[in-house]
Amino acid sequence: YLHISFVMKKDVGNAVIRNKIKRRLKYAVQKISKENELIDLNYTYVIFGKNNVYKDKFALVLNEVNETFKKIKQMDSKL
Repeated sequence: YLHISFVMKKDVGNAVIRNKIKRRLKYAVQKISKENELIDLNYTYVIFGKNNVYKDKFALVLNEVNETFKKIKQMDSKL
């Protein structure tokens, strides 16, 4: 199983905006996990949502999440 938590601060918009940010991040993670093997299932991830996720286009959000998981994978391979 994939263990990912999405965390938002209360000062990031109202509940509707926070939930939309979480949904966009969840969809980005789902898309990445189906396409390639960047996400290691042995770890628990915590993703902090920022306000710019709400404003940016989904392609940019997907690219940022993808790059972040690539960095994590590189750090893991160095250990």
